Amino acid sequence: MLHGGGLYSSFAGAQPPGVFVIGTVLEAIHDSLEWLRFAVACFQLGAGVIAGAMVLRITGSRVASILAVPLVLLTPWAVHEHGALTPELVALPVLLGAALAGAGADGGRGRLRGRGRGGSVLAGVLCGLLLLIKVPFVIPAIVVVGLSTDWRRAALWAVVVAVVGLALTWVLGGEGFWRDAVYAQTQSGSRTLGALKGFWAQALWNVIGLVVAAAIAVWLRVQAVDRRMLRMLLGLAAAMIVTFLTNFKEGTGLNITVPIEAVLVPLAVTGTVFAVRSPRAWLIGGMCAVAWLFTLAQSVSLITSPKHAQPFLRAGSSNAWYELMSASELRAAVAAARRCPDEVPYSGAPLIAFAAGRPMPGGQPDTFIIGHAPALHAFLGRVDAVARRCP
Repeated sequence: MLHGGGLYSSFAGAQPPGVFVIGTVLEAIHDSLEWLRFAVACFQLGAGVIAGAMVLRITGSRVASILAVPLVLLTPWAVHEHGALTPELVALPVLLGAALAGAGADGGRGRLRGRGRGGSVLAGVLCGLLLLIKVPFVIPAIVVVGLSTDWRRAALWAVVVAVVGLALTWVLGGEGFWRDAVYAQTQSGSRTLGALKGFWAQALWNVIGLVVAAAIAVWLRVQAVDRRMLRMLLGLAAAMIVTFLTNFKEGTGLNITVPIEAVLVPLAVTGTVFAVRSPRAWLIGGMCAVAWLFTLAQSVSLITSPKHAQPFLRAGSSNAWYELMSASELRAAVAAARRCPDEVPYSGAPLIAFAAGRPMPGGQPDTFIIGHAPALHAFLGRVDAVARRCP
């Protein structure tokens, strides 16, 4: 796009324009892989700060709110996907920000009406943006709007932002937006029930610790200082679980677990605080401690043994979701790609092509969607027409 390519016309784009716009802005600032990962990590950090604010509102504990910030970055799939420019990571601060704003500045007690309405407006704007980042995020957007202090105002602004954003997309990208980001997605294929069971079992294994601590927050919810905020978080968590089920479609991986973890973290921290404050702190608090240790052990295993991360991988599973290349191996692959003749497209992984500054065959960086969706056969034809490639 920075070099004049048209989204949905020059190259296929399997998502709404949000992630492409963010990527273009980041690339305009600097074009290195390290900068891109750092910038996306800042989105994750921003989500952590918002999660900390949620914990403070629900529990009143400053210590817990501070601890929640890094924990959003240290859950298993947050570590696995750290710094990846994907809709799931770009949406994190938007998703949590909408929930925080929608719960109202005064916990829904009606004492600060102006600020409460302002929060609903902000929630609506952010929910409208969610649709422009990834279509399935309309599910949590609807829930956040419905649970907002002033849901009518939130709904109005969500619709306005979504309609304006989609209209601009249609003006700039034409009917290609619907073809690429919506229709083609329905043609990418579905996973078998056997494959889905493995996917879902892995995701459950990774979030079970957070779910246990979050369940304690529900059990001891009478301790909540701000019950509207807690209700908003619970509704958002349920919506994200429903959104997770969209991975029945090929092309949607377990990276959808990242926003689920981000929503569960403030709930799990809240449950831990409630457990410590309960009369049976030794028992319930011990359950939370075990849950957190299990969760963080998975994250540590990804860092210390990325080629075969245990206990990140569920018990009895094959070695999937492992590190494909170490830093040195990636540098070697990038160096090899840079030795390709000038203007000859690089036919390997898009990430290596990006890091090496090499074009992709036919100018198509998303090789998955054009290879699986018949609606995008014209883009695939451009790739097939390229005779000379490297390697």
